[in-house]
Amino acid sequence: MIRRRLLLLLATTVALLTAAGVALAFWTTSGTGAGSAMTGTLAPPTNVTAVATPGSGTVPVSWSASSQATGYYVLRIRNSDSSSTAACGTSAAQPTTAISCDDLAVADGIYHYVVIAVRGSWTATSASSNDVTVNNTRPAVTVNQAAGQTDPTKTAPINFTAVFTTPVTDFTSADVTLTAGTATVTGSGTTYNIAVSGLTSSGSVTASIAANTVHDAAGAGNTASTSTDNTVTYDVTPPTAPAPGATATTVFGTNPLYVNNEPVILTDAATDAHSAVASVTYYYCPGSTGTCTTGTSIGTSTTAAGNFAFNTNAPLVGTDGPYRVVAVATDTAGNTSAPSAATPISVDTTPPTVTRPTVNGHS
Repeated sequence: MIRRRLLLLLATTVALLTAAGVALAFWTTSGTGAGSAMTGTLAPPTNVTAVATPGSGTVPVSWSASSQATGYYVLRIRNSDSSSTAACGTSAAQPTTAISCDDLAVADGIYHYVVIAVRGSWTATSASSNDVTVNNTRPAVTVNQAAGQTDPTKTAPINFTAVFTTPVTDFTSADVTLTAGTATVTGSGTTYNIAVSGLTSSGSVTASIAANTVHDAAGAGNTASTSTDNTVTYDVTPPTAPAPGATATTVFGTNPLYVNNEPVILTDAATDAHSAVASVTYYYCPGSTGTCTTGTSIGTSTTAAGNFAFNTNAPLVGTDGPYRVVAVATDTAGNTSAPSAATPISVDTTPPTVTRPTVNGHS
């Protein structure tokens, strides 16, 4: 029944189409032939080069273009752990059309770079660039006085030390600025000795380092920071010692001072123009006249606060008679004064002799 209805419906449809002037036809066909489609490959960038800019944290990167690429993005790869980071502000989603870029704010380390060409969904990765060392740390430098040279002697050069926080390679005497004298530099790495010679007069000597001409040893090209100055005093001027003072428990007169068989306290107001008085030594010479230059030492005081007071703690000398006491001062640079003017002291330990008195001419 259903099939009969379908046939009837088909016949009706054909009749209507025929009446409307529409012709129907059915056919099949087959054939052979040849055709073409576009195919190809995306070439990677070549000649990738990276250069560190000393002390800036900036690494310029450049490469040769790929002719099929529509853009590029850059990866920075740390050598120590092979970790990669998008560089130059580029990424797969944000490529650049340039063939160079600056990788900014790169931390210290050793890196290499690769550049990836992009065309649609295609990518092609370059060979690695050269290794590049990024070192943004400038060596800092301090200038100190060498150990034992706080008060330099007049017979030896003044010595400074230059200490850098990281090793440097090209620190020479040409990098040292002095207010007087000539510098000779020895040392290596982080510590150098600066010996100053050729000084002809007393005065302050200041050493500083024009460290922007000194480069680090890491090969990064960083220059050192400028030093803090250090100043010392070169002293070849002897101190001055006036005639010493002398006091005792029992004294008679002042010029000369008569003392008994007792201790004597000696003092001296010695001065020095460039460093400081370190000590005063007291000497005595027998007699009341003449120059006392090679006398006998009484003792030495290093106590500046008390005018270099020295207590003999014993009789001044063992024989009665007139004496001259002088002071010789030594400063912290080792300069020694000439003997001072003499202070006369007369030692009298002998009691007077009393004879039997006479009365009316009779003893």
